[in-house]
Amino acid sequence: MAAPYAEALEKIHMATIGIIDTAQLLDSSKVGADAAKALEKTWAEAKSQPDDKKREVLAQLEQKRASLRQQVIDRAKPVIAELAKQKKLDVVLEKGAVVWSTGEDLTKEVIAKVDAGGPLKG
Repeated sequence: MAAPYAEALEKIHMATIGIIDTAQLLDSSKVGADAAKALEKTWAEAKSQPDDKKREVLAQLEQKRASLRQQVIDRAKPVIAELAKQKKLDVVLEKGAVVWSTGEDLTKEVIAKVDAGGPLKG
């Protein structure tokens, strides 16, 4: 009875895991921070406007923010895939979805490569 169990254990593959902190990517990358500063500048300029104009600007800024954040994510996806292949990772998980792991945190490497792509469009 022990032999089949031992054979099965030998066949189990332990997944090699990488971790990415998306919030840190969005907030700490140069491209993310620069985009946030531009949005903040626009909002600061709009604060002196009448309330209806401020609401309009705020709605536009929210759309622009979502677009810029998506650009950062879209730029990061191929970088994450490339790093996962280089490091022979089986899976890369979002840090917020992981309670505990000994997986390698790829966040700093991803931020460096995302920032190397230059400013975001828009």
